[in-house]
Amino acid sequence: MYNYNHLYYFYVTAKAGGVTSASTHLRISQPSLSSQLKVLEQSLDIKLFQKAGRSIELTHSGAEVFGYCRQMFEFSEKMSEQISKRVPSSTRKICLGVSEHVDRSFVADVVSSFLKKYDSDKRPKVTVISATQNQLLEKLRFKEFDAILTDSGLTDPNFVDLDRAEVPVVLTCSSQWKPIENVNKQDSFAAIDGIISDEDSQWIVPSSKFKFRGEIDKFFDTNNIKNKIAFESDVISSLVHAVSDEIGFAFFPILYVNQFLREKSLQLLGPKEGYWKYQLSLTCHIQNKDDVLVKQLADSFKDICLKETTIA
Repeated sequence: MYNYNHLYYFYVTAKAGGVTSASTHLRISQPSLSSQLKVLEQSLDIKLFQKAGRSIELTHSGAEVFGYCRQMFEFSEKMSEQISKRVPSSTRKICLGVSEHVDRSFVADVVSSFLKKYDSDKRPKVTVISATQNQLLEKLRFKEFDAILTDSGLTDPNFVDLDRAEVPVVLTCSSQWKPIENVNKQDSFAAIDGIISDEDSQWIVPSSKFKFRGEIDKFFDTNNIKNKIAFESDVISSLVHAVSDEIGFAFFPILYVNQFLREKSLQLLGPKEGYWKYQLSLTCHIQNKDDVLVKQLADSFKDICLKETTIA
């Protein structure tokens, strides 16, 4: 009879694609995990992994063993999921992983919309955890997150998009800014020309680690715009306040600033349709796509995206 723990450690390592990620998930040291995998190989009298550059991959025999392990452990996971679905929502927990690049106010709106679907005594407990893209993928792979919210597309066949939003990226400025004479604020490039013609004009941008910053830089390069930067930050709300305080001009996905446009603390320059599209997706593990709570979270995501992309 094979050691159940050794088989599970092998399953997790193969699924994680390496000992480092697997040891973190299993909460054991890398040497200990490597040692137990070696014991399993000795008991089976086969080689399970082989080196592939700096990483490892399954051997032909390892892939065969993984196929059996996958059936065994995924059946157990499916049983656990089916049982949890019958648990009252008030005792359920849902964990949402969020990319560092996604605005926190938007996330709060999505979670609030989700929780309001339940009476106060029946609400599930929601935990939101910010993480890097790699951390999001790793934790979703092991279903430590019920869903993740990110602005980067995923291609892993184990994941499925519950909903994807493509929203306009608009140009904004302080409500106090006055364009130069004869400039049509709603014309896409007339609005930008009006900014460029003012030698004192400056830009507000997210930090270079943001995917959205790359999109802005590409737009500047394509249109030969000199980006005299006054302020950059990895906190979206601080960028919005900088624009409102007349520090400079900024591009934003409309759903991050629509509230400020409605309140008239910011004004829109250029067309409502924006200059390009920004993507956000709510993604889950394929085995969780039919979970009622996950579906309702997706409905809330869709509702908030629709609300905040509709310009009054």
